[in-house]
Amino acid sequence: MRILLVTTRFPLPAWRGQQVRTAEWLDALREHSPTLVCPERVESGPEVGLDGVDLRSYRASAVSSVWAALCHAGLGRLAVQEGMYATGAARAAVRRAVIQTSPDLVIIQMVRCAWAADEVEREAPGTPILFDAIDAMGLHYERAAETLNPLIRPFARLEASRCRRREQQLASRAALTVAVAQRDVEALGAPEGRGRAISVSGRTSEISRKPASAPTILLSGNLGYRPTVKGARWFGAEVWPRLKLEIPDARWVLAGARPAGAVRALAGVPAVEIHADVPDLGPFLAESWVAIAPMASGSGVPMKVLEAWAAGVPVVAHPWTAAGLDGAGQGALRKAEGADEWVSALSELLGNREQRETLASVGRKAWERSYQPERVAEQIREAVSVAARGV
Repeated sequence: MRILLVTTRFPLPAWRGQQVRTAEWLDALREHSPTLVCPERVESGPEVGLDGVDLRSYRASAVSSVWAALCHAGLGRLAVQEGMYATGAARAAVRRAVIQTSPDLVIIQMVRCAWAADEVEREAPGTPILFDAIDAMGLHYERAAETLNPLIRPFARLEASRCRRREQQLASRAALTVAVAQRDVEALGAPEGRGRAISVSGRTSEISRKPASAPTILLSGNLGYRPTVKGARWFGAEVWPRLKLEIPDARWVLAGARPAGAVRALAGVPAVEIHADVPDLGPFLAESWVAIAPMASGSGVPMKVLEAWAAGVPVVAHPWTAAGLDGAGQGALRKAEGADEWVSALSELLGNREQRETLASVGRKAWERSYQPERVAEQIREAVSVAARGV
């Protein structure tokens, strides 16, 4: 089968959730030698190839992206999230790929690439499309608007409305629509029978658990992602000082990609460590006693939770974050909302090894049942087969 996948980021190094998603899909579909259209690589990292992938990259200019976003948003046609990627270079790359490869199926990743559906229809009418929304961006901005500064809130709501409209348009047009979590699938509004949840499995590390001598809490993942930044700041201000009073030797480690300035600033807080752009989370997961996911906004499935589960680390998460997991997965972690609940949950777990081991075992089983890489790969291949048959 000839498969064309359109995305907005070069998939390597796979530090962001979208990059992990792209890498997983390419790997699952490698037998088809898929064609990938994406911007050129701009980030340094491990030199890992894309063997078996027909790469059609294009140069993405920051100036052209901003100009495209302003033009499209100003005309009231597209959300900023889509408009900034609907550049002339991107459209031309998709057109060339469609003409040259005559795909049997086009996979469009995220509402950011919704414009690609128009190019496909123009060059190859009737070609089946699989819309991999990953997250429901409309839901993401709706949730964000609830907690943003009142001056910014109207713009977030406008962006949410435009994203939701375009997501629903593409979902109604696509042969199949998928997202990483059921709540996102429901928000996309796909016709009955044409929407399904396919999670990411997250990055797994072959590690031997060697918990640190001091009680250690880990916050991992994309430390530049706005919901993670907001959650880290809140945890640092409201929870960490109180937890240190109860457990004086506790340490808090933040390890991951692209830490924002607000996250880096936490390095000045006693017993807090920041590790930026780590190539392997394994050593940090191996020594952690508990992993946390304090995000009260965002959408999709929390990869930091999946990675902790896979490594045998128990997790405490905000209820909103936990809601991105499947039904059984939501019972495989401790939930905490206000500062009191967070301090209580972490104090209890850090002080009770048996509870930590029990919760870690439940989390590992949840990961094996629903998020193990080969299981996710099978779901990807099945979805592609269904979508290729058309609406």
